[in-house]
Amino acid sequence: MKKKFAVSVVVCLVVLCALVLTTQSAFAHEKRHVGKYTFVIGFLDEPAYANIKNGLDLTICNGDACTYTTQDGQKVVANAVENAEQALKAEVLQGGAQPLALSLEPRWANPGKYAGYFLPTTAGAYTFHIYGTLSGQKIDEKFTSSPNGFSEVQQIIAYPATTKNVSASADTSALSQQIKDTQNSAQTAATLGIVGIVIGVVGVALAAFAFTRRSRIGQEAKESAESLRG
Repeated sequence: MKKKFAVSVVVCLVVLCALVLTTQSAFAHEKRHVGKYTFVIGFLDEPAYANIKNGLDLTICNGDACTYTTQDGQKVVANAVENAEQALKAEVLQGGAQPLALSLEPRWANPGKYAGYFLPTTAGAYTFHIYGTLSGQKIDEKFTSSPNGFSEVQQIIAYPATTKNVSASADTSALSQQIKDTQNSAQTAATLGIVGIVIGVVGVALAAFAFTRRSRIGQEAKESAESLRG
């Protein structure tokens, strides 16, 4: 009984670890059921910063969830909705500014995934508006950045402070490098978190194994003692 319990604990932890690993790709995105489809929306590059090129990242799947498979060594959507760019339109809104129409484009070798590139120039909350008719179903959905969805655009801080003698190209280069460093740091933190979970799972598995082995040795010793007394 104890052995079965220990094995069950290990299996549950491994499943939990797998769920964490498979949900990393959807981090800071909003998932929403839209009729018979599932929409997953966020920024292409996260965290998003003002005055750095970015865009809409849109995934459309059939059914209540997006499922994935491996194709040519790459993880792709198995229940993808393709050619949606021919039926749907997209625009982005920020504050009281006029909405900006986005050119919805399919992403190469990523069925079901679409992009709409633009340059966010102001920090704050952004709204993506997706509308049209998809296979006879009317689509009219707005997705706004929030703590439970995708994050707001942030204002990057330049350091050292720029002066009139510094060219615009140099400023852009410095900002781009800061963006890359920030994104790399975020990716590193996520990776370390995953490694920690895996190590924890292995530790629990070893502890369960040791506990089971100790119980078995104790039982064998007890049976041996009883045999000698008999």
